[in-house]
Amino acid sequence: MQITFDIDIDAADQVDLIAALECDAATLNATLNRHAKAALREYVECYVGRRAFARGTDIMEHRLSLLVAEAFDRKIPTAATVSNLFQTTLSASRTLIRNTFSKYRFQLTLVEKAAAKAVLEAVEWNGADGWFARITTPNLVEVLNRKLLSADPSLKAVSRVAGAVGVYLIDQDAYTALCAGFDAAARQPPA
Repeated sequence: MQITFDIDIDAADQVDLIAALECDAATLNATLNRHAKAALREYVECYVGRRAFARGTDIMEHRLSLLVAEAFDRKIPTAATVSNLFQTTLSASRTLIRNTFSKYRFQLTLVEKAAAKAVLEAVEWNGADGWFARITTPNLVEVLNRKLLSADPSLKAVSRVAGAVGVYLIDQDAYTALCAGFDAAARQPPA
């Protein structure tokens, strides 16, 4: 079913939307359309009795799962993005993302796997014994460490680099296991 409609949004609200949605004026319409699709899906599921939640957290988790599927191109949003959209603190946003990916794990497992693979294929050699990974999504470190735990509990966990925001260290042995577990093309340390 194709649904189209017009909506009046004044100039000041457009500026705020551009900031909140992290887009520009040229892509605002397309971005809002993806968000509208997620919102309409939420209403349809409620109206047909598939998803009728009573708790606010359940509604927010379901809404975020729909946004991941429709508006974020099946990518895990950053805590900052979720904070901008849901008007929450970074801490509350990290919790919302973690809980959403836990509750909707079967629907979102491919999203997690794709995000893990992308991170593993973009690592940088740290010059010693492992790799630096830039991870901006809070639950992805948990996904990686959960995979390590199931593969070989003796491997070192993915750990935050002290003094750096969003940079994590992956030990070489752990990196090899993660690449195998997520079917990622492993990078080689420089010779």
